[in-house]
Amino acid sequence: DAASLGSQKGGVSKHGWLYKGNMNSAISVTMRSFKRRYFHLAQLGDGSYNLNFYKDENTSKEPKGTIFLDSCMGVVQNSKVRRFAFELKMQDKSTFLLAADSEAEMEEWISTLNKILHSSFEQAMQEKRNGDLNDDEDHGKAEISSGSFPDNFQTARDIESKMRSEARLKLFTLDPDTQKLDFSGIEPDVRPFEEKFGKRVLVSCHNLSFNLQGCITENEEGPTTNVEPFYVVLSLFDVQNSRKISADFHVDLNHPMVRQMTCGHVSGSNLEIIGDGLPEGLGLAPHYPTQGVFSVTCPHPEIFLVARIEKVLQGGITHCTEPYMKSSDSTKVAQKVLKNAKTACSRLGQYRMPFAWAARPVFKDASGTLEKNARFSALYRQDSSKLSDEDMFKLLSDFRKPEKMAKLPVLLGSIDVTIDSVAPDVPNCVTSSYIPVRNFEKNGPGSALLEVEEFVPCIAKCAQPFTIYKNHLYVYPKHLKYDGQKSFAKARNIAVCVEFKDSDDDEAQPLKCIYGRPGGPLFTKQAYAAVLHHQQNPEFYDE
Repeated sequence: DAASLGSQKGGVSKHGWLYKGNMNSAISVTMRSFKRRYFHLAQLGDGSYNLNFYKDENTSKEPKGTIFLDSCMGVVQNSKVRRFAFELKMQDKSTFLLAADSEAEMEEWISTLNKILHSSFEQAMQEKRNGDLNDDEDHGKAEISSGSFPDNFQTARDIESKMRSEARLKLFTLDPDTQKLDFSGIEPDVRPFEEKFGKRVLVSCHNLSFNLQGCITENEEGPTTNVEPFYVVLSLFDVQNSRKISADFHVDLNHPMVRQMTCGHVSGSNLEIIGDGLPEGLGLAPHYPTQGVFSVTCPHPEIFLVARIEKVLQGGITHCTEPYMKSSDSTKVAQKVLKNAKTACSRLGQYRMPFAWAARPVFKDASGTLEKNARFSALYRQDSSKLSDEDMFKLLSDFRKPEKMAKLPVLLGSIDVTIDSVAPDVPNCVTSSYIPVRNFEKNGPGSALLEVEEFVPCIAKCAQPFTIYKNHLYVYPKHLKYDGQKSFAKARNIAVCVEFKDSDDDEAQPLKCIYGRPGGPLFTKQAYAAVLHHQQNPEFYDE
């Protein structure tokens, strides 16, 4: 029979069970029914292939149907309809949808069918070249008999040139649809690639105040402020997908006199000229940034702006927050807290510890409409056993359940942060690398806006080409397993210093490439990850 004749020629043979899709156009793609059929790939006497399918493995009887592969343009995977599915695209624009039982079988079928199509195409091209060559040889012989040798030599070159041109495929002939397009009279309009932004949100931090306040000067002639320095860290959390979707935005809202309690006080103007690692005059860093521009590629109502409040490392969270949870006469309490804070700031001013947190929703809907009427929640005491991002997701999942949130301990105070929509070309803005973008006014009014890096989801619909070069590493110390050591009965007041070095030599100096905190130098050589005070089995608090 024809199949045995094909196999004698060394043709490809394959058979096995597949699912055949119902190609009725009245049924939607997702509702197509699949029937299990036994497929047998057979080569005919002329070298072409047919893909026959049967109800069972008995291929000696008449097939239920046949797919003529000489009319097939290509075989591609199609996992939108069914797992391990692939389709055969025919010349008449129709398709045959098939599916295998496993990914390995699917890939084997696709590879085999495409191999057949490729060999058939090569064979057709070779026959065409041979036919043209024979015609040219006959024409050359006739000219030789006429005695014109130079003409014969020219004819041989023409034959070679023609063979080369015939062997080359014209790119746009591979897609028949492009033949219908008329490109005449069209001037090329090539523009630079424009940077793509998500929904841009301007976050403005105005004030952080606790009910426990006092005058921090000894003569008590200064203003009434918080009696110790606090630091706000803002970031976006996607509760729906359990992802942190932005870098941290560090804000220092302390009164200038309160800032002087720590050793890291740096006097200066609102803008700092950066000379480390950037061309002179290009870098402009807000000394105490209070406005950040966040970008969200996939907005939805389950995205929250979270404010984590820190203070100088002093003691356990419960002990430190106790004075801020009472509403009684606070004058004596404020002076006591102030005295302890001054001692802690003079000794441990560079170390931070978690203190409180608050949150608010950002969007009303998936179209990116801002929830402007929402305000930050109460300031909740940070639980020392719930410091990780995973713990924060659990807390945020109960955010809209008043009965759950009412059980959390609250600190007496408030944080004033507003959000607003901004255009991609917002003026007076610097990137997360502190490089100014267009419309930047060096001496413009107000503080410069700082772009906060978005952690874009690694999915195809969110992917965009990079328009600038960045080399930012985000380092998150998570925990320290120290309970196995035998040197100390208790492990307490441990901090880990993170440094970058360009060599393993003992004398290698750390590189000045770590971004500093507000008020300090832009780049520093060290970053500290502090642990909670008096923990026997410490876990890092991620700064």
